[in-house]
Amino acid sequence: MKIYLIGMPGCGKSTLGLKLAEKLKYEFIDMDNYIEKKACMFIDEIFEAYGEKYFRELETNTLKEFMDLDNVIISTGGGIIKNKAHKELMNGLCVYLDVPLEELEIRLNKSNVIRPLLQTKTIYQLFEERKDLYEFFADVKVDNRNIDLAIKKICEGIK
Repeated sequence: MKIYLIGMPGCGKSTLGLKLAEKLKYEFIDMDNYIEKKACMFIDEIFEAYGEKYFRELETNTLKEFMDLDNVIISTGGGIIKNKAHKELMNGLCVYLDVPLEELEIRLNKSNVIRPLLQTKTIYQLFEERKDLYEFFADVKVDNRNIDLAIKKICEGIK
């Protein structure tokens, strides 16, 4: 089985993904980190040098690379849902990690990760643009304010 984690920046995709992979004895892949290593550039540098469109093409190509994997948890970038064709490439369980925007704002303020799209938009604007797409992609929606409860709910859903 393959599990894709989707959600807004700061919702805990990587943190939950690592713990879930450990619990299920699956491999964990952080898609943004994978792209950074392959491109030899950080995400913000890719955006600055080549633009968002190019980065989204890298995401598409990466999803194609992952199609034959099994027993893996994949933490996607927050904008993976911007291309509806990605839904077909995400051949596994797609879990939307939902966190209230106020909580996201607190988490993002504590983070030192540079998020290119949040340099020009607020978390609220980004959510307005994406909320329907997250719902469209999601097989399961899980509240991720408590990581242990979220993992429990995901595990119950895959049994």
